[in-house]
Amino acid sequence: MNIKQMKSMISKFRSADVSVIKDADMRAKAQKLQNKQGGFTLLELLVVVAILAIIAGAVISSLDGQEELAAQKTTVHTMAAMEEAFQVYRVSERRNLPGNMDSLICSSAVDVTNDRDGTTGLQIAQSYADVTVPGASNAIIGGTSNVPRVGGGLTLDLGGELAVVDVPAEFAAPLVNAGLTSLRYVDADFCNDIAEDDTTGVDTALVETVKPNLVFNNFVGEDGDEWEFGAGTAINYEGYLAEWDEGNGAPGAITMAILEEPIEITGNVNDVIAVFGIGPSSDLIGDYIARAPSDGNGGPDKYSNFSVAVRIATCDETLAAADYEANCIDTQANWDDDDIEVVAILDAGGDAYDDEVAEARGNEEE
Repeated sequence: MNIKQMKSMISKFRSADVSVIKDADMRAKAQKLQNKQGGFTLLELLVVVAILAIIAGAVISSLDGQEELAAQKTTVHTMAAMEEAFQVYRVSERRNLPGNMDSLICSSAVDVTNDRDGTTGLQIAQSYADVTVPGASNAIIGGTSNVPRVGGGLTLDLGGELAVVDVPAEFAAPLVNAGLTSLRYVDADFCNDIAEDDTTGVDTALVETVKPNLVFNNFVGEDGDEWEFGAGTAINYEGYLAEWDEGNGAPGAITMAILEEPIEITGNVNDVIAVFGIGPSSDLIGDYIARAPSDGNGGPDKYSNFSVAVRIATCDETLAAADYEANCIDTQANWDDDDIEVVAILDAGGDAYDDEVAEARGNEEE
């Protein structure tokens, strides 16, 4: 029975002639009840208001923090869907990795200043052979803060765990063969924390970037040098395998972001894990995922696309346990060949699926 029906019945009862009731006791009760339908007493109103306040308080308390919990649960489902997408991709394409993923690295080999001026287009080496800028000329994009509007780019939780490594051809070639035929790098000018780049007069600080998830895309602008979004391009490794197979001298190293503490992802200290962002230009997007999903917990100036962790090699276990950074990151002499394998999908904070599930259940601190 709804409220409208209840009000109708009360109205009918109020106007009913109860004098026709023959039983005196029943007639008296009906008359008393009929008289009470005229309205609530002040005390009754106060009681009703108090009850409603208690109910409202209970509802508000139960909903407190539910937005964050909802975002975490959405992240969990998204990560599971992306793991399945990689499995379908592997079966359908007969290769483990999609190309055109985000390297998460800024490089001085990428220069979009001319393109921003509306002249000759990207001043970028379009093949691996011209990208000979290892070490100090490359850097992880962001990774300096988790606080929104402070140090844009990768979150500190993710970027702070990555190191720039020039992966030797011995280990890069299997990655290219597995499908990593290109990687997207971003103009080094867009990885600083200055308010303005003196050479162009265009605001390039990542902290001001309104579309950080698109920063690895090709430059898109209006009116010449007005920057809309996109400060990167793909470096193509299609010719890499040919040179490797023909034995015309070892091709160059490929600069990648390597996880500094692989044990947190795989449980093995000796794994060598490369991390790539799954941006909107990735070959995975379109046929296998409708669009590149974002982690809802990421800040407005943070790169919040999900990333994939890929095991590319293993390091000597004894040396890795002793000093992983010195023995496995700073030098690749102790690396061994290993099967290329996708080991995890990571959220914007660098958490894998099991970690995010634990957070969503309240079993682990963020």
